[in-house]
Amino acid sequence: MGGKLFNLPRMPRADYLQLEADVRRYLDTKVPNGYRIPRYYGNKPDFGDMDVILAKMPNWDELRQAILQDLGITEYKTVGHVFSTNLRGLQTDFFMVAEEELETTYTFMSFNDLGNFIGRICRRFDLKYGERGLEYVYRRANGNYVVDIEVSRDFRETCRFLGLDYAAFEKGFAALEEVFEWVIASPYFSVAPYMVSSGMRSPVAAMERRWRRS
Repeated sequence: MGGKLFNLPRMPRADYLQLEADVRRYLDTKVPNGYRIPRYYGNKPDFGDMDVILAKMPNWDELRQAILQDLGITEYKTVGHVFSTNLRGLQTDFFMVAEEELETTYTFMSFNDLGNFIGRICRRFDLKYGERGLEYVYRRANGNYVVDIEVSRDFRETCRFLGLDYAAFEKGFAALEEVFEWVIASPYFSVAPYMVSSGMRSPVAAMERRWRRS
């Protein structure tokens, strides 16, 4: 994520949309229903990368080689479960996840950093929101971490708990400002984590600067 691995320029929206459509057509033949590409706000002008989430499969090595050959990729790197490529001038990252985490990862990664913002809200309740959905961080009485316990993989339930409008999320956001307005509508949202050390800048401005780099 982030598009910095190959030092590539950001791709204009029209070129990105064409590339994403080509990737979708290809994967529809290779892994139908086995992939997701995270959503983005409607008027996003350019893109630093493309994230492609794939459900784990026993023939992953074969599929990876096929992707390289079929899409004409010559520059690539593998770090952990992420297979990063230079696809027609755009960093395209293929993430391998457990099949049962395909939808939760897709939801978490949609709309740039929105999942991380939701995660910060959840920390107030000793909860963690991430690729596996909503989890409770169980610790011993002395504060030592023990285990993450699944609470819900249903994002509708997570939104209800946090006072967020699930229907609006499903509909999508036309502009970056709409995404901000959606997440700060939670009664549990706090600006404190986004205040810069000087205390002179707007936390929303800090959020926006981080978001526009994605």
